[in-house]
Amino acid sequence: MRLNENFLIHDTGNGEILIAVGEETKKFHGIVKLNSTGAEICHLLEKSDMSLDEVCKHFYEICPDDDKEMIKKGVSDFIDQLKKINAVKL
Repeated sequence: MRLNENFLIHDTGNGEILIAVGEETKKFHGIVKLNSTGAEICHLLEKSDMSLDEVCKHFYEICPDDDKEMIKKGVSDFIDQLKKINAVKL
């Protein structure tokens, strides 16, 4: 999956947000305020096409002491929310 090119990550100076641009503004009229993990997921998906397992692997490597099942659930839940607003392409 990959971040939809009609969504833009913007640094407000107080954190990052995800906003729709172009055609997506007809379907999604809000903003998504990103915490640091959400922003990192969006940046990963913006740079390259990645599977859920590849995104999780990235977090397993940078958070080796964290529970892998909790990481996978958090990443999966966040990506599901992105799918609902069409922010990721499969």
